[in-house]
Amino acid sequence: MSAATSVEYALKIAAALAFGGAFGLAAWLAGTPIPTAVGLTLPLGLTLIWAEPLRARAGLATVAGGWVLAALLMLACLAVLAGLGVPAIGCAVLMVAAMLVSHLLRDNRELLPSSSPSLILLLLLAALPLAFWGDSLWHAPQATAIGGPQRIWQDWYFHGVLIDMLGQGARHPVHDLRGVDLPLAPYHYLSYGLVGWLSGLGGVRGIDLAFLVWWPLGMLLLLAAASEWVFRLRPDVPWLALALPLTLFWPDAAGLGSGQAFLGWHWLQTISPGSLYGSVVALLLASWLYGRRHDSSGRPVSSLLVLLAGLAMAMLFKAQVILLAAPLLLFWWGVTLPGAALQRRMVVGGMTLLALLVLLWIPLPGLPLIHLGGGGWREYWPALLHLQAPGWLAGLREPAQAPLVILLGTLGWTLIGVAAWPRAPHAVRVWMLLLLGGYLLYALGLDLDKRGSAGTPEELHHRPLVWVLPMWWLTTAPFLLPWSAGQWARRAVGAVSVAAILAVGCLAGLQLGPDIQRGPEKIDGRPALPGGLVEAAAYIRKNARPGDVCQSADADPGFRLPALAACAPYWVGFNLHPRSTSAVRARAKEWQRMRELPPTQRLEALRRAGIRWYSAGPLSMVDGTASAPDDPRLPMEPAFQSGDAYVVYQLLP
Repeated sequence: MSAATSVEYALKIAAALAFGGAFGLAAWLAGTPIPTAVGLTLPLGLTLIWAEPLRARAGLATVAGGWVLAALLMLACLAVLAGLGVPAIGCAVLMVAAMLVSHLLRDNRELLPSSSPSLILLLLLAALPLAFWGDSLWHAPQATAIGGPQRIWQDWYFHGVLIDMLGQGARHPVHDLRGVDLPLAPYHYLSYGLVGWLSGLGGVRGIDLAFLVWWPLGMLLLLAAASEWVFRLRPDVPWLALALPLTLFWPDAAGLGSGQAFLGWHWLQTISPGSLYGSVVALLLASWLYGRRHDSSGRPVSSLLVLLAGLAMAMLFKAQVILLAAPLLLFWWGVTLPGAALQRRMVVGGMTLLALLVLLWIPLPGLPLIHLGGGGWREYWPALLHLQAPGWLAGLREPAQAPLVILLGTLGWTLIGVAAWPRAPHAVRVWMLLLLGGYLLYALGLDLDKRGSAGTPEELHHRPLVWVLPMWWLTTAPFLLPWSAGQWARRAVGAVSVAAILAVGCLAGLQLGPDIQRGPEKIDGRPALPGGLVEAAAYIRKNARPGDVCQSADADPGFRLPALAACAPYWVGFNLHPRSTSAVRARAKEWQRMRELPPTQRLEALRRAGIRWYSAGPLSMVDGTASAPDDPRLPMEPAFQSGDAYVVYQLLP
């Protein structure tokens, strides 16, 4: 190995670490402590090192696509390592080893350069509107530290507990979020890999990492995947791959006054960032599949196997998004299959028969109910009418208008993409039809899942919209105008367009970002935090030792105490249903038995369960009545007591 080669590689390592350091600087500016911000440097620098090799080997169109693929693999690996109980420092050693491997095993020949717009420029430009749209999240750590009214959706506490669970994997084997030592429940864990690793480094609550790292990284990955997709469609106008992704910061239909906040894209992707990661995988697979159309040496069977493997991995990022994206991508693969028309008809006919069997007769085990019975029209549509607020969609209430309301409420102004039909290639037209048809089929055709599960009954009707909107707009927008390289590819046109798009996105974020998590007015999804609860959680977090178990007297169905205290719970009374596992039902039964014991016996039972910290609120909060029949307090002196009657007991030395 020559000295010049070593110096060149050292410079590449330094540049990659600087790239990761830029993410750390941004996280620090958002409020992340310095050690955690520094911790971002290594994994995100590693993703840049592997971006170009992965792009070339996977057949993606841009460095942005390669970076997204590297980031997804990094997230998956960190989540798996957390599940195996590998300490955070061990994961760091493995990441350093991955950097060395990239040097030792690199290909000596020069990889084909990618003619993509600058990934770094895209991320730098995106940081401006991202700062405005994320206002409610940047202030959330301080707000949850003092209590009172909150601007965050209630699901963030759940995400915080999940992140802490992954971070504590070396102390407590990964488990069901409702309690330590319960078997791990099926869920899409992979997007939490990086924040789980950062949690394992210590010093930051999982919920704060969700605010400051998990959501913004998901948005940046979505924009990079969008750039890959747009460049794949229109490589002749490269600045479109920089400009069009930034239009995702423009206001959606809800932000423009539709009155249908439940279909708001910005609201849903902000309160459910896991959907962003599922959308990223789907966009990347779409780009790869579209690129395979021009590969005459490719074999259809191998393409199908790669697609199925990618979709299987994507399920662990966000199942509700992929359960719509997967059949659409498979049908798209079949309809655009090169070769004889008879072969395509046979493949599409076989997939249609299989889809009908699943939709009408065969429930898929372990997944939300996918049954075509018209339940969406009977129940989801009336629910949307109930949630409708004053706005320009308020007058559309007839059942026959349901498809129009759902499309307008979801896609809003991006429906102008239908005008791209005359100029779009055949494969893109097919994809446009599949997108709209598949989304409406799920929203209005599927029955609601009332069997009991980790999600809500309407999750397959509603959650996929986080992917549908960017997929639709980024597919159609490149073909809206008769772009030609001579007229539109000039840098001046691109620069002016990007500046204008960025200005609109920043102004929209400045106006809508601070209150973006409000959601539908008829859903109280942002409950206030009692000051005493915050103080009790802070006391536990300050005094707890690694591996401690805590418990709230009311079983805390909102996950608030374990999220704020960053302490593993013994039992959280959340979403107990007939399909819950026997272990979960047994834990719930054991908790109920302990609650019914006399105070002295209850104290001993809590100690035997390994609970070190026990917190109880005012008596009126135990069951919502003015005088609770069961006093949650224990016959011992509290270690802490707040001014509003919250207490904390230390049960074990």
